[in-house]
Amino acid sequence: MEWLSELKSRQGWTPARAVLRRSLAFDLGGYPPAMPYVEPLLQNLGDDGWRREAYYLVAGLFALKDGEHQEGRTLARALWEARQTRQSDSLEKRFLALLDADRDQIAHRLRQAVGLVEGALDFAQLLEDLLRWFDPKRRVQARWAREFYGAQEFGQEALAEGQGS
Repeated sequence: MEWLSELKSRQGWTPARAVLRRSLAFDLGGYPPAMPYVEPLLQNLGDDGWRREAYYLVAGLFALKDGEHQEGRTLARALWEARQTRQSDSLEKRFLALLDADRDQIAHRLRQAVGLVEGALDFAQLLEDLLRWFDPKRRVQARWAREFYGAQEFGQEALAEGQGS
């Protein structure tokens, strides 16, 4: 996440943020004004496939949240918190749709999900997760489900304990 944190600390963060946010409306990596911010990071990676798209997606989402990064606060946990706050079953449906997202859907569904949560996210973890998103064993999706539903169970247990006192 150093690359995004460094970008945010520069004097030109406001225009960079606007460009990166705007890039989310285009095919990942297909918005030329965003290229000066992301392509230099990819030179050493030597990959022009999903890895490149994932970097563009995370850069855009980082800009969407105005660079609010919080290590350890995963998107699954933040979505669980949003669901608890809003008492919204539709948020769970969106979460499940996100878990089932394929390469054509992932950017759109992630933009929606990130827009639903308040506060910072762990963008370094999000990038790592996206780089493994299409693993046939779906380990990332399983971990996200554990985080979302495990947090839900914890919240219900804590609530039950609070009512018993």
